[in-house]
Amino acid sequence: MKSNYKAKTASAQYEQQSNVFEMWLLFKDKPVRPEEPVLRAALESKCGKVDVIASSPELTSFGVKRFMSHFRDADLPAQVMLGNVMPFRQTDITNAERAQIRDIKDRDTFLSSCTHKILAADMMAALDTEHRTRLLMNWLEVVTDIFKDCVAVWIPSGGKLIPADLIRSGKVEKQDRFVCFCVNARFFKIEKTDEMLVDTHGMCAVGLPDIQCHFKNLDADAVVNYVYNIASFVMQSRDQIKDGDTIEGLNAETSEFDENVLWTVRYEDAMVQPMRAVIDVCPGENAAGEREK
Repeated sequence: MKSNYKAKTASAQYEQQSNVFEMWLLFKDKPVRPEEPVLRAALESKCGKVDVIASSPELTSFGVKRFMSHFRDADLPAQVMLGNVMPFRQTDITNAERAQIRDIKDRDTFLSSCTHKILAADMMAALDTEHRTRLLMNWLEVVTDIFKDCVAVWIPSGGKLIPADLIRSGKVEKQDRFVCFCVNARFFKIEKTDEMLVDTHGMCAVGLPDIQCHFKNLDADAVVNYVYNIASFVMQSRDQIKDGDTIEGLNAETSEFDENVLWTVRYEDAMVQPMRAVIDVCPGENAAGEREK
């Protein structure tokens, strides 16, 4: 099966790779911000030696020597930073974003209990995807461990809200951390049809394509799990999936991966905003939309 979607020329309307990757720690009470030596010691235990770039009650940043950014005129350590304590406003997460939150039970009640937030992010991180995501996830583990009262983390680039206890648990494999914590699989039901769409949001922020599957007569939860698996493969393999390749699909009866079911992939535009590049997975006889052989 060949997709009949038409890709557009990349333009300013496309979602771009994030220069600063934002991770917002959420709290139910106003947290106490630790002193710079506490942050530095915790970061060095995870990432090795660091330089202190800025140290104030409002902003602390470090250059992490293990992760060197390569610029035209110099090589500099990639930086991580922690911002000031700020009020969390209920409007910080839109209704559309809330509708796609599934990792937090009773999301609206939970969010209504949150009162404050702190930004953790990277800066000057001219790194490849593997090293940038490793730095980000190490920093996220450091700050959620320090802030024991952090209840959740909001990732704007993926629309992902994740319980802080999952990050602290250490149960997620290192290579899966970014997809688990920062990439959201969204579900859409196409009005007045039996068609459904599942896509990921959040891969683009680190320079990789998101995943998209437009389908019918498949279990939606199984497809959500499927696109997460494909996203993890893309994160680990980078550019191994080529336009027109076939990949293992789902058995429609068992909802499990089946090596005898092959689905074709194409690089396309996302069907749902924001506009971005995606790997469109055509699920064979369960494909929805206009497609031609």
